[in-house]
Amino acid sequence: MPFRPGRSCIPANFDESKMKSRLVYLALFSTIFADAAGIGIVYPTLTPLLLGDASPLFDSSQGPAFRSAVYGLMLAIYPLMMCLGSPWLGALSDRKGRKPVLLLCLLGNAGGMALTAFGVWQGSLVLICCGRALAGITAASLPVAQAAIIDLSTADSKAANLALVTAANGIGFVAGPLLGGIMHQQGAALWLPYLWAALLPLASAVLVLLCYADTRTLSDDNANPWRNLWHMLCRPELRQPLLLLAIFLLGYYMYFNYMAAFALLHYRFDAWQEAQLLAYYSTCFAVAMLFIVPWATRRFALERILLLSLSIQPPLVAAAALGNAPAVLWLLTGPLAIAVATTYVCLLSIASNRTLTERQGQLMGLISAINALAWGVAPLITAALQPLSTLLPIVVAALVLLAGVACMLVARQRQLLPGTAK
Repeated sequence: MPFRPGRSCIPANFDESKMKSRLVYLALFSTIFADAAGIGIVYPTLTPLLLGDASPLFDSSQGPAFRSAVYGLMLAIYPLMMCLGSPWLGALSDRKGRKPVLLLCLLGNAGGMALTAFGVWQGSLVLICCGRALAGITAASLPVAQAAIIDLSTADSKAANLALVTAANGIGFVAGPLLGGIMHQQGAALWLPYLWAALLPLASAVLVLLCYADTRTLSDDNANPWRNLWHMLCRPELRQPLLLLAIFLLGYYMYFNYMAAFALLHYRFDAWQEAQLLAYYSTCFAVAMLFIVPWATRRFALERILLLSLSIQPPLVAAAALGNAPAVLWLLTGPLAIAVATTYVCLLSIASNRTLTERQGQLMGLISAINALAWGVAPLITAALQPLSTLLPIVVAALVLLAGVACMLVARQRQLLPGTAK
């Protein structure tokens, strides 16, 4: 479809060096960190809150089956609402600018977490559900921040800059669960972690308000975002990387969401060992984003890196099912986190390089929707497979990742996924 020229939002006294200063990147980094830490900080309290015998939300007449159903709903509602909201907010950032949408996302996230805290305090499942839904539907800070980074990047620096800000996601998932676990161990009120999760995006909103300004041309396209996303999916040069992204994320989330349960059931990990494993994984993920991915993407073609990082994941995941000692899981977790981080950034960069500048927000919104959908569906699949066999979810995750490798090889053979060698 044709595109009309946009209108400029660059101020007359725009200083390019100032816009590329460390404060700009710090504001975007803190935005993603607050989002990830806010999600992770509540996990140590969410399970006992909904499944614990002494839960203040249920009486004795409500059995384990009902509690499990509510628990599944609370886990699913955030990513599913994120799937609905991200395309709209991503497209809105193309038309209205990144800054107002980032502020909207951060304030919506803070409001959702505050409402959840109030719901926990009042013992109201309805308020908790509404809080999770509000936080989820405004959880587009990651794709909009990624689009803002793309605005500031050249083709050569895009992958490295995306890796830099996305590293905040891994760091947030290290800090969030540890902080939530400490508060839970210290006997803090169950609503307190949710309140902290509300304060983090408020602090990031202040940084965005003071340090970030839009430097791009705004789009005049007012078409339905879902229609534009469908057009993106129909483009051959985008269809292949987005299909690979969907397959990769489904296999990844099947393994990642099941990793803690698998460690408990197969390797007999206790709660503290599981927390350490999650922190170790997130640390390796962040290190890869900060150092390994920028180094690799400056020296090698993105498609070559993608093929290598995607190809090593199926055997790493399968090896986890074959091991019989905890050391095996620890040895596999680091390389897997590095491969996951590299695959994600390469696919984002390839898709971005095939998209017009004024459509980057829509693209990141679409990618966020794909990510949220895989995040929400994967636990449902593993929950259905786990009663049949403890190893079956791991095996199926490896097969899904292997299907992604096969799709990429076919795409390369047919030359439908263009190379991005620099």
